[in-house]
Amino acid sequence: MKTRVIIIGGIGTAVVVAEQLLDAIERFGYPAELLGFAFDDPEMTQVMEFPILCHSYEVKEKYAQYDDVKFLYLLYRSDLIKERSDLRDSFEIPQDKYFNFIHPSAYVARSVKMGYGNIILTGSVFNSNAQIGSFNSFMASCLVGHDTVIGNSNFFAAHTCIGSGLSVGDMNFFGINCCVKNKIIMGNSNLIGQCANVVNNVNDNLVLVGNPAKPLIK
Repeated sequence: MKTRVIIIGGIGTAVVVAEQLLDAIERFGYPAELLGFAFDDPEMTQVMEFPILCHSYEVKEKYAQYDDVKFLYLLYRSDLIKERSDLRDSFEIPQDKYFNFIHPSAYVARSVKMGYGNIILTGSVFNSNAQIGSFNSFMASCLVGHDTVIGNSNFFAAHTCIGSGLSVGDMNFFGINCCVKNKIIMGNSNLIGQCANVVNNVNDNLVLVGNPAKPLIK
């Protein structure tokens, strides 16, 4: 049975993921159908050729009762991850109504475990015994090493390299081409700058840049 998908969001990453979902359907026969978007811009009536079906906060009331309809949440911003995660939770949509979209070109080891609402795009690799929580977004060509544990609501921009045996908390943002060394422990709500190379443990609420990555002093 096909999963009918509604994307909560309408610009930026929401469009990137929509295009990849359509690619998975058209080239690989992925068993899904994109119904449209739930978005709050009153000036917009459609995204690409797909309609805006309702406001984001209406999606539970209008569509959650259908067993074959699932949601992808894509309202994140690097500077508003906590606020946008809280917004998602405020919709009170059961977690099992969010599905894991894994593009068919990605490799996910059979021993990997994950929660709900994760997005894994083209060319990404998840090695053995990785554990992924819920609502994490991995853009194109990300690498997650073996035995790494990742929490919830993290965003990994394209070409992020996460080593093996790491522990990553919640609501962290990883910039393009950044790298995190094996066995690092990272807390919550950090922003890792593009091309940063994280070689030491990271606490909470930091902005790290450079090689080796160091906290940005405001």
